[in-house]
Amino acid sequence: MPAQQSQLIIYRANQEKAPLIIQAVETNEKIWQNHTNYFSVLWIQDGKGIIETDFSKSPYTANNIYCFNNYQAFALLPELPTQALLLLFHPNFFCIETYQHEVGCNGVLFNQVYNAAPIAVPAQEGHELLQLLKNIQQETAHNAIATNELVFSYLKIFLVKLTRLKTIQSPEITFFKTATTNLEQLITLINENFATEHSPSFYADQLHVSVKTLSNNCRQYFKKSISALINEKILLKAKWNLLHTDNQVKQIADSLGFKDEYYFSRFFKKHTGASPKHFREAEWDMRRGYLSMP
Repeated sequence: MPAQQSQLIIYRANQEKAPLIIQAVETNEKIWQNHTNYFSVLWIQDGKGIIETDFSKSPYTANNIYCFNNYQAFALLPELPTQALLLLFHPNFFCIETYQHEVGCNGVLFNQVYNAAPIAVPAQEGHELLQLLKNIQQETAHNAIATNELVFSYLKIFLVKLTRLKTIQSPEITFFKTATTNLEQLITLINENFATEHSPSFYADQLHVSVKTLSNNCRQYFKKSISALINEKILLKAKWNLLHTDNQVKQIADSLGFKDEYYFSRFFKKHTGASPKHFREAEWDMRRGYLSMP
């Protein structure tokens, strides 16, 4: 696919930026995509190395696709020269919550805490996905009548196909049968207690195992630590509250088990690159902006 080669850079949607961007990536050095307010889909087409997010590190190889939430940082640490395609789309253009019933990607591709595994792209599906990206590029290049509507439709089909692949490849069906501890119960415990219990020892005690044993199992099956799982749930809930309520930051901090509002703000900024106040103001301003699709 013809696309300009460039390093990953920070993007923020505004009236000078497109609501959807596709760019080629080619690197043999560490590159960092930091806190973009777009959703990101990174398709490794060739190369080998380590991909690092704000909570974990794991190996990457060719024909793998990774999906990242807006404001989720990631880095490539290549062992071999790496080529990839990066698709960025802003939530004003395509809101994954609004179209969850049609696409089903929320909780599968994005906002997925417990299964961060990449999507393996078989050859046939790869041709279909690549054609959809080419269609998007052709439409955006012409800027013709109904371009946004067609791009929106192509993006929806692209995400549906990724969701189907991820669902088929999901290891959740099998890993509970082989895990040495009841990780399904851990998920339930985190979902029920993350707002009040932030310590891994609480969950280990509830499951009657040592913290070390539980941590080893988490890293084996989730590729993340217990703390990372808890922190991701906290961040998802914090973002939801900041975007969908007018609660004060102190109220949100209290509801998530932070007795100190400033500690919560430091925690939030460390993982998103923005303070809770700035995150809310910037996102509220952008989500009222010109990018929205009907």
